[in-house]
Amino acid sequence: MPLTSPSILLAFTTATSGFLLVRAQHLPALHPQASQSQTASRDSASHPISLILQENDGEHRLRRPGGPAHSGSVPEFIIKIDKQNGHAEDFYVGAELLAPGAAIPFHKHHNSEEVVIMEEGGATVTVGDKRAVAGPHSIVFIPRETWVSIANTGKGPIHLYGLFSRQGFENFLRARSVRPGEALTPLTPGELHRAEVAGHVTAWDTSKGPYPPGVPHP
Repeated sequence: MPLTSPSILLAFTTATSGFLLVRAQHLPALHPQASQSQTASRDSASHPISLILQENDGEHRLRRPGGPAHSGSVPEFIIKIDKQNGHAEDFYVGAELLAPGAAIPFHKHHNSEEVVIMEEGGATVTVGDKRAVAGPHSIVFIPRETWVSIANTGKGPIHLYGLFSRQGFENFLRARSVRPGEALTPLTPGELHRAEVAGHVTAWDTSKGPYPPGVPHP
């Protein structure tokens, strides 16, 4: 009987289809593997990455008007390390330049300890029950729930770095600032309050006086 007989072709086709079906059942599915690969790629993108940051590197931000009293005297700051910059799991690190006469007004952090490092001297620092003029390369330790203020009472600019043991304060900073080139719209009281809550920080209300209770002053 010729091999081109319709009955033989039908039998051959049926056998081949059955073999492919059985083999397909034992092969791993392609789509789930692709999905897992994409998921792994997304997860790896959020892992902390090593950084070597030069002085001007980082996320530059400009403070909006209407923030805590005197905070506008330091109009610009740089977010160096956080979840968005380096995918840090714990730390927030920021940098600011305090011109002569500029000041970081009294505030306290609720969820994080902070270390402030100043390259140059001339800053009058008030933290907790202590007040002093900090010299070059000074370090200030600020425990949680501790009022702190730093004012440049010297004659030159001061490079200042803030290192936080836990993230959160960067939420406050972003909420009350914009990137260079964006509109500097004034903060409303409601926006400022929401920013403080998101950033786990309380700014001193100067309507109650120039100094929080318990801190030394002239």
